[in-house]
Amino acid sequence: MPVNDTRQAMYRWFCGRAFVDLQVRCTRLCMSGVELGLHLIMGSGESGKWTVEQRAPIRNESFENEYVPEIGCLSIIVLGASGDLAKKKTFPALFHLYRQGFIQSHDVHIFGYARSTIPDKEFGSRIRGYLTPCKGFEQTHEEDVTQFLQLIKYVSGAYDKEEGFRLLDKTISEYELSKNSTEGSSRRLFYLALPPSVYPPVCKMIRSYCMNKSDLGGWTRIVVEKPFGKDLASAEELSSQIGELFEEPQIYRIDHYLGKELVQNLMVLRFANRLFLPLWNRDNISNIQVLCLVAMEKPVSLKPEHVRDEKVKVLQSVLPIEDSEVVLGQYEGYTDDPTVPDNSNTPTFATMVLRIHNERWEGVPFIMKAGKALNSRKAEIRVQFKDVPGDIYKCKKQGRNEFVIRLQPSEAMYMKLTVKQPGLEMTTVQSELDLSYGQRYQETIIPEAYERLILDTIRGDQQHFVRRDELKAAWEIFTPLLHRIDQGEMKPLPYKPGSRGPEEADKLAEKAVVEAVVVVSDLPFLFRVSAGQQWCCGRGLSKIGWMEVGLWWVCLREREMEGEREGEREVEYTERSYYRRGMTIGETQAGRVVVAATVLSSDRRVKTQKIVWKHRRR
Repeated sequence: MPVNDTRQAMYRWFCGRAFVDLQVRCTRLCMSGVELGLHLIMGSGESGKWTVEQRAPIRNESFENEYVPEIGCLSIIVLGASGDLAKKKTFPALFHLYRQGFIQSHDVHIFGYARSTIPDKEFGSRIRGYLTPCKGFEQTHEEDVTQFLQLIKYVSGAYDKEEGFRLLDKTISEYELSKNSTEGSSRRLFYLALPPSVYPPVCKMIRSYCMNKSDLGGWTRIVVEKPFGKDLASAEELSSQIGELFEEPQIYRIDHYLGKELVQNLMVLRFANRLFLPLWNRDNISNIQVLCLVAMEKPVSLKPEHVRDEKVKVLQSVLPIEDSEVVLGQYEGYTDDPTVPDNSNTPTFATMVLRIHNERWEGVPFIMKAGKALNSRKAEIRVQFKDVPGDIYKCKKQGRNEFVIRLQPSEAMYMKLTVKQPGLEMTTVQSELDLSYGQRYQETIIPEAYERLILDTIRGDQQHFVRRDELKAAWEIFTPLLHRIDQGEMKPLPYKPGSRGPEEADKLAEKAVVEAVVVVSDLPFLFRVSAGQQWCCGRGLSKIGWMEVGLWWVCLREREMEGEREGEREVEYTERSYYRRGMTIGETQAGRVVVAATVLSSDRRVKTQKIVWKHRRR
């Protein structure tokens, strides 16, 4: 072979080996959690050159489908305009959207509709005091309010009479004609700031007399406020009545908590940060204090239907609520109110444990707590992680790692971590990695929940609204419990105003922090194989999600049980007993089943309350 050819072959071979080695290293880095922003591609053999190409950005459906402003006039109709909800929430949200430029005066008009007869000027005076200044626009506030109130037209009429809605439609149509809607479609958004009892007649009137009439398209959408019924039957009846009049894409069921900034941040935190992806499961998380957005699986994309599909799936995986995992309370003095019956069974406090039956969350308690007249007014989401195995720093006294999202009174996110205390001694303390929205984003306008949700409605984004099947799945979880309360089967416990609630609630939460230790064993199998084979078996099972336990500890427990079998009640393993008694199971290659119940005691040590062995073939 000529020298030049030999050199070229060696060069190709070297570059090929180098490229393979680099590719292997890159693969290892990616598998270990390091995303590479660049990748290398070797050029043709003739040139033997390396070229560097930047990786394409991550595909994001939400940005590929950015909102394109629609052409044509927008009519926002607030029904129940004279009520507190409209004055305190709806109109202030519309004002802030107007001041920030999300709705423009040249293509939007706002209509208030209620039974009271009020002149436009007087109506504007009533809501003026609720229109607070927008951050950064304090100097022009009075002028902004005056301009905004000029966009509002008030119409009075009954909620179940066609005369009022014919007048409303006529008023809207006059505005649409004045804006020359032939240049584009007309859009009508009806916001029902009303009690759910009047939703059916109002929706019927809207459908009959007030729908969008533009030949160029456009849309008609309705926003309905919670509560969406009082149990499964009433919610389904209400959904059916509205569903007969409007299609699901036209219906926006609003829950203002879904519009809060940090609640919307949950999906970003979970699915856009490598830090949380491998940790967000039953192997690492001990308990969680909120449900749907925390527990849902990663959606196919950020399209609203894909996100809502995953919410429904996780709700359908929730097991029936056990009475033993519910604590109800009623604060002392509640029945002193003359409007409350003396024998009222209405709870003002509830703590309950929900359990999700799927691969990710099996055995993790979701602790829900809410109440009135407590020692503090706050709303927060807490994700508590499990203890570090083989804790050489003895960190249990500081408490577990926690990820906390506080929604109110002041929005914040922080992570509780164990760190070394500064100084010469090797001591540990719990510290917080804090991301305070007020301090970090001082120049950013953080929108109120209603602002975000109304804007989403205008844009047609239903991601943060409740779909009918999601509503049904949620009511299926709670309706049996609500009926038992109504029938007097469950009584609320008294608690003092200004306290944390009934003491039993704290005990329930502590009891729910159960670490299910899976014992995979069988007497003949255990004593006939070597320790190495047992270890390999345990390692294999741990890779598919089982928690590994010291096998000699298992042997000791089995030998102890040898002399205690007589007189002990054996329990058949069933799905029901497994999920409802906090038991864990294992199955050997021989097809035999072992049941064990292990709890975490108050001193944070794993103790076996009772081990019951029942061998049988499935």
